[in-house]
Formats: sequence, structure tokens, C-alpha cells
Amino acid sequence: MNTQDPLAQLRDIHLPDPISWWPLAPGWWLIAALILGVLFFSIHWLIKHRGKNCYRKEAHQLLAQIPTNSPNDNLKQCQNILGLLRRVAKTAYPQLALESELTPALLERLNQCCNHAFFDQSLREQLGELPYQVNPEIPNSLRLQLSEAAEQWLKKHRIDKQRHKKLLSKNEAGGPHAIV
Repeated sequence: MNTQDPLAQLRDIHLPDPISWWPLAPGWWLIAALILGVLFFSIHWLIKHRGKNCYRKEAHQLLAQIPTNSPNDNLKQCQNILGLLRRVAKTAYPQLALESELTPALLERLNQCCNHAFFDQSLREQLGELPYQVNPEIPNSLRLQLSEAAEQWLKKHRIDKQRHKKLLSKNEAGGPHAIV
């Protein structure tokens, strides 16, 4: 008989290769696709949301640039504020054609575009009478009231497409508007 040890002839245990991270399991591909999808849609939403409110930020800056320290220039300041409101209305609500409205009608329609009425009846009436006066005298209180109302409206107005469709259909049924 062979006197050598039979166990010495055995080979050592072969360990399997370490598990590779590539190729990925299907579950990891699904998680990666979900993360990329969420990332894509959140960036898309953020860009769209910032673009929608860009006009609002610019309007606040323009309103702050209107000089308010000269009491002799109240008429010019009111005209600048109303012009700014017309431009913002044209940008925010192009389907309503608010830029061609008379001042009282414009302010009333701007109130309808918001949940709160910032431009009250007396302000609308006083501003509506100004173009028909020879030498309009605008008190500081009226200019301040218009400025504060415009600032609040710029902050609070929302673009609600359903509400604006109702306003548009109501105005079309009401007849033509006066254009200045």
C-alpha cells in the first residue's frame, strides 16, 4: 500500500470570484430611472415656476424705482404706477386685454383677478376723474393709497386660468369696452 497521506493529495478549496457591482441588478436600474425621472421633472417644474413669476419680481423692482419723495410730481407718479399695472396685466393676463381698459375698469378687473379687492371704489373714482380735469391736483394720500394697493396686488394676484375664462366670457357677453 501507498504510505503517503491521501489527504495531502487534495487540492485547496476554490473560493468563488467576488461579486461584481457590474452589471447592475434590474432593481438598481429601476431605482436609477426613478431618481432621474424625479430629478428631471423637479428641475423642469422649478424652471417653469421661476419663469412664470419673473415678471412679478421685475414689477416690484420697477415700482420701487418710481420716485415718491416729490409731492409736486404726484400726477406723474400715479401715471407711472398705472402704466406699470397695465404692463403687468398685459403680461399676466394677455387673454383679458386689460391694457386697453379705462382706469376704473382696469382697477375693477384687477380686483376680480385677485381674492382681495385692493383698489377700492373711491380710489377708482378719483383716478377715473383725473384725465378730465384741466389741472389735476392729486393729494399725497391718493398717490400713497395707489402705490400701496399696487404693491399689495403685485404680491397677491394669482393666475387662475379657470377664473379668467369666466371673466373673459362675462366681458364678451357684456359688450364692447371703451378704449382710451
